[in-house]
Amino acid sequence: MESPITWEASTTIDGVSGLSTIDVRPSPPGFAGGREALLRSLSHQRRALAESIVLTPVDSLPFTLADREHTSFLHGLYLTDKDRSREASKDALILFGGREQAVHDLAYIHRLMADAFGAAEGSLRLLSGLHAHAATFMSVSTAGQKVMLLSEEAGGHFSTHTILHRLGLQTINMPVDRERMCVDRPATLRLARGERPDFIFVDRSEGLRYEDFAFIGEIEGPKKIFDASHYVPQTLTGRYANPLAWGFDLMLFSLHKSFPGPQKAGIVSRQTDGLWHKLVDGLSTLVSSSHAEDSYLLGLALLRDEWIETYADRLLGTALELETQLLRHGLDVVSRASQGSAEWPGTHHVWLRAPNRDVALAWYEQLSRSNVHTNYRKLPYGLGYGLRLGTSFSAAAGLSFGHVEELADIVETAVRNGDDQMLRDRVRELAESARAGALVPPECWT
Repeated sequence: MESPITWEASTTIDGVSGLSTIDVRPSPPGFAGGREALLRSLSHQRRALAESIVLTPVDSLPFTLADREHTSFLHGLYLTDKDRSREASKDALILFGGREQAVHDLAYIHRLMADAFGAAEGSLRLLSGLHAHAATFMSVSTAGQKVMLLSEEAGGHFSTHTILHRLGLQTINMPVDRERMCVDRPATLRLARGERPDFIFVDRSEGLRYEDFAFIGEIEGPKKIFDASHYVPQTLTGRYANPLAWGFDLMLFSLHKSFPGPQKAGIVSRQTDGLWHKLVDGLSTLVSSSHAEDSYLLGLALLRDEWIETYADRLLGTALELETQLLRHGLDVVSRASQGSAEWPGTHHVWLRAPNRDVALAWYEQLSRSNVHTNYRKLPYGLGYGLRLGTSFSAAAGLSFGHVEELADIVETAVRNGDDQMLRDRVRELAESARAGALVPPECWT
């Protein structure tokens, strides 16, 4: 039988204050307290989160929490993205009544998203980043075709090769320049000319700078796809170059990592062409609904222009300052100055390198017990194991430039000395201070 899952937090539960541990293993059906145990678990996690600093680059505090009171009634309803005429409706295999206004609104939300990214077309049928990888290539490729993509060593996602191989596709990796921690451009261009891939796919999940892939747009022949999951708000606000302007044909992205949106993914196309129509036909087969509530939540989030601008500033500014402060504290931070070109803008990622994975895991555990959430991670470019930090959640939760010095001192104290109640108190106080500037109303998540 699995061991109980436990959390620690300096909260008051059932009238007892101070450090508490709760067994949250749900009881099997038929045993007393099964539902109650889950509800207690949720309550405890919510309180613990309010006393924590979430410092990963893929977690987010969604703007959509502020709008769910308006959209939750739609959650269980099917929604098509096909706005059919009455005559065309006769040929449909199935129709759902009462959705005419929602279908009309979804067309507007798709247009809103496409325009925001400077694209010709957009779709919200996709569910998440890796689902987008699988569904996109199932729709537009044929078994046996060849895909050039980033290796895991070069910052690519560790699941992409497996997904493409399961679809019967061949993969070749872009050569890596380990010294500069980026793609070797001349070698990649030579390889593309020699291998003549059908697709080039850039799904960069790791990086301290926003690597310039404009040279990919110069390669004639293959269809080019870019995964911008880690770069959505930066691209929307013009802080990063748009991959579509580089010449990529399709850009896909999860909407719950760098962007504080719903648990969903989107895809946009540079042109209304044969590739787009092939994709839409494929997605219509693979995904039966556009998920009404989440589609509305994205539309409402995209219309919060001031929130997005403030969030993008905090996202990048606090990450750059955190790197600076951690370096001042003498920790082995991988400096973004060592990656690629100084012209490439920084990302919201920070890498803390450990001597070995045992030490990396110990740091991760010490920070977790201190209520600072990080990623234990095998870092790319042969850097070994360490911690991956990021500011996507904390930026929406109110963490600002003025909080970073204290945060860096907390991180150093935890990794050098371990965790204790005094450190958890400091984290709680920092989280409370940050909430005063939270973009998402605290009553929605604390």
